[in-house]
Amino acid sequence: MGMCSKQNLFIGMAVVWVASLVFDVHRQPRLGHNWYVYKLVMLTNLNFVLDVFYSVLVAAASKSRVLRQIADFMYYTSVFPVGVVTCGLFWGLYYIDPALVMPEWIAKLIPTWLNHITHTYPIIYILLDSYFHRRNAPGTITCWIVSATLVFIYFMIIGYVRFYDGYWLYPILQLFSIQHFVLSYFLAFFGFFLLTKAAYFLNKMMHRTRYPATTGGARKVNKKRH
Repeated sequence: MGMCSKQNLFIGMAVVWVASLVFDVHRQPRLGHNWYVYKLVMLTNLNFVLDVFYSVLVAAASKSRVLRQIADFMYYTSVFPVGVVTCGLFWGLYYIDPALVMPEWIAKLIPTWLNHITHTYPIIYILLDSYFHRRNAPGTITCWIVSATLVFIYFMIIGYVRFYDGYWLYPILQLFSIQHFVLSYFLAFFGFFLLTKAAYFLNKMMHRTRYPATTGGARKVNKKRH
């Protein structure tokens, strides 16, 4: 695919993200609060807004080195791991029992297409982004720090909602003891870090497959010149 076609693809995908967010902001109900920002306590909505911002960034980054560097960092440290967790947990738990992630009364409020935008489209976008863009990965220490920070912040959000609003964000948490909650935190932390590494291997594998002879060819040319 040529540069122009690739650019148009990601502009189009960004338009889908932005239009879906506009619909969600203006047409979807906000339970318990008037401000849309309160919906961001849900991982789905956090990932939704994250993907909208990232897709616009990617669409605008073709001629800006700084924007590309920001996109590279976000891809590894938030977009890939948060997207995989959001979609994987949702569909995994939904397969076991839909009520674990989406009670029937909530499902009636959300259009099917919007549910797929928030829980299926992120994976499609991640795979296409991985395939078409070589991403420069941050260092391992940086990934550890970002993983610990983001997981800690989100668990604090869960605790805040439980303490101040009196309910768990996800029905499955009602089944957790304190020990389960602590264990889930450490599993989430290590799992998040492993996903940053999975993003690295996926991106590397995709571009090694697409350009298997690039490095070797360059070496042969250099040897001939010498």
